[in-house]
Amino acid sequence: MDIQKIRDEVRVGHITEEAVDFLKYRAITEILDAKTTPAADALWAYASFLSRVGISSDNYPLYIEMLASNNRFAIEALMDRHEPETYLECVVPNPFIVKACFETFGQMKSNEIYEKSLRVFLGFLFRVYSSPEEGYQLFPVTTEHVNSLGKFLDESQDQDWPLNRAILDVLGCFSDLDRPHEPNVDKRNLATQAGRIRSDFFDSTRRLSQSITEVILEKANSPSFGIPPDHMYE
Repeated sequence: MDIQKIRDEVRVGHITEEAVDFLKYRAITEILDAKTTPAADALWAYASFLSRVGISSDNYPLYIEMLASNNRFAIEALMDRHEPETYLECVVPNPFIVKACFETFGQMKSNEIYEKSLRVFLGFLFRVYSSPEEGYQLFPVTTEHVNSLGKFLDESQDQDWPLNRAILDVLGCFSDLDRPHEPNVDKRNLATQAGRIRSDFFDSTRRLSQSITEVILEKANSPSFGIPPDHMYE
């Protein structure tokens, strides 16, 4: 797509369907980024609208995108009256959602993801990988994916802290992929890494940095969960 050409044509009134689609995409991208107060207002209103429409097997990509925005005000509006862990139960597990979960994990630092988004994604991943072999066939996770999940373990909390428990449970599913005589080297490697992260967390004499690099474990100095909107209407 030649963006400059589209802009030039719009300026002189030559409006194509491609130009209109581009303008819509640019507007919604600015809203999802929510870097200004007007955009934050629009994002909150959009999340409230989606909450009223309700997530379904037809529209769920819009909701995944909103959860990945990491804007707590919009996510709270989206999740109104919903339990995060079961939020995606209406959707048949598919590779798109699993990939979106791990892409979101990869984009965030270890203290930077909003709790309710993480709870939604963890609930979904546990549902997918509670049958590890079937889950792997749906979406073959890698050691990189395992690390991007393990980095969210909070070593200042114990293993029964709800978020730690949920992460450890998903890692446990991954570690179960290392079955006797497993011929797939990639599968064995990711299972071994998942088990190593769990062991380092459980062992009070060890640290996560012994299984996950410091670069991946890096924390944001001032994690931000979005600027507040000026207007929130009931």
